[in-house]
Amino acid sequence: MGTSSWAALAGMGLVGILVMVVVGILLAALVLSVSFRLVVGYMPSYLRAVGALVLTWIAVVVAMAVVGMVTQGAVGGLLSMIVNFLVGAAMVNYLLLAQDGSQIGYGKACTVQLVYSVIAIVLGVIFFAVMAVLFGGMLTHV
Repeated sequence: MGTSSWAALAGMGLVGILVMVVVGILLAALVLSVSFRLVVGYMPSYLRAVGALVLTWIAVVVAMAVVGMVTQGAVGGLLSMIVNFLVGAAMVNYLLLAQDGSQIGYGKACTVQLVYSVIAIVLGVIFFAVMAVLFGGMLTHV
């Protein structure tokens, strides 16, 4: 009753994906905290940022299911990006509170979400460039 090598490779791949998801959530929560600090002026609790991020992703999945049922094609892609932004801003407004415990307002939440999106895009481009150089360098030695 041994395990086949394909099953072992699949298990290792799943563990790798799980590690990447956890690291991605922790890094995204740090970026959200930093963007909140840049806009509002103080850094919220890290666990609160993780919770807000996870709940935002759940709300975005639900909203995207509704948008996917209504639209299709390029219009759906643009609308999904807008819905993602607006739902993220609403969650930031409701879940990440100001220093005195009140909501920061939807306008500031939109600004936090915009800063978060810009930082995430810049980090994504940097990560993609590093991976392209790494794997491009490996291809020259094959």
